[in-house]
Amino acid sequence: MKTKLGLKVVGLIGMLALISTGYCFWLMTVPLSYDWVYALVIGFVVSIGVFVISLITSFIVLIRLRRSPRAPNIPQIRPIN
Repeated sequence: MKTKLGLKVVGLIGMLALISTGYCFWLMTVPLSYDWVYALVIGFVVSIGVFVISLITSFIVLIRLRRSPRAPNIPQIRPIN
């Protein structure tokens, strides 16, 4: 996978995990049936874990992006036929 595309995918996954974390946290403040409490706590913990993993992965991808060799800005001279 290309590094820039990987960074976009990881960023999107992290953003969705953060949104789902906020939604689970908001649902925990609303009075619900006790059957839903464990599902919300598990969803909250899993989405925080996914966000942390995507944050670590984005740092790794950014480091790889900065260390990748860049092509020089030298114009290529082509022979005229």
